[in-house]
Amino acid sequence: MYELDCKLLSIFYYIYKFKSVSVAADHLAMSQPTVSNILNKIRVHYNDPLFLRIGNEMVPTELSKQLYPLISEALSKVEIINNFSVDFDETASQQQFTVAMTDVSHLVLLPKISQYLKAHAPHVKLNVRAITSETSYQMANGEIDLAIGFLPQLENGFYQQKLFEQFYVVIASKDHPRLTQQSMTVEQYLSESHIDIDAGVGHYHIANELLNLDLKRNVLMRIPSYLGVGLVVQDTDSIATVPYYLSEVLLSRGNLQIFPAPISFPTYSIKQYWHMSCHHKTSHQWLRHMCYEIFSQVNSMPLPSQLLNYADQPEV
Repeated sequence: MYELDCKLLSIFYYIYKFKSVSVAADHLAMSQPTVSNILNKIRVHYNDPLFLRIGNEMVPTELSKQLYPLISEALSKVEIINNFSVDFDETASQQQFTVAMTDVSHLVLLPKISQYLKAHAPHVKLNVRAITSETSYQMANGEIDLAIGFLPQLENGFYQQKLFEQFYVVIASKDHPRLTQQSMTVEQYLSESHIDIDAGVGHYHIANELLNLDLKRNVLMRIPSYLGVGLVVQDTDSIATVPYYLSEVLLSRGNLQIFPAPISFPTYSIKQYWHMSCHHKTSHQWLRHMCYEIFSQVNSMPLPSQLLNYADQPEV
């Protein structure tokens, strides 16, 4: 059986990451025939094709999918050993991190991250992506450093850390002709027209709870994300059910008012997630620590007076 070393494992890693022998060869400054020959030796070692060519991509076999996190972690530890004396200097680093976020996180959290970087790490850069069905795969192959949001579908090979608990409130225009009090009954909630936001977990939680209670809203409009909901609500007589920390951002920018949701919609935890291959890297440890410290400030923010007696208020 052919003995595998770090060089061979690196070839497997980059073929998996780029889904291409030629791109892996270019990245490693090796010829394509050399990389192909070494791949064949790895295949013999495992008695498995490891990658199957489908179209223009090298698609991993089931064995490859199981091997990848182990090899990724092993190479990461070797890198840590080789660079053990090198610390991450946030004031001088020019590293670019790729972070996946939901649209709510874009609005609520990115301004806080931007302010921190400006003050403490002026040369660090962020590449922000949306969370998609490909996010876990992109985290595993090193394309994405960190994901922030709600990703219950992540499997083995990932770490997670809770940042804060999210819950729902109702927003309406300050000029709404029928909503002038600081509270709202279920009857009022159901009688108003709604802007429904079809945005992943939030939409599911709200729709599922209404279904369980056999309640039906009058939905005037459905939009695909939270990005425009504040502008739509402030210029209409419609209301919208949104995450609380998003409502704070919207209230600061628009002619809106906030109400406790009269229905006990489920809360959910906003977490940061990372692949185990990044776990011991000092630069990624800094990134995660920065996010945790910034978002701990979210937890400490006082609630508005109209929400203080909110029966289902979570501990934030």
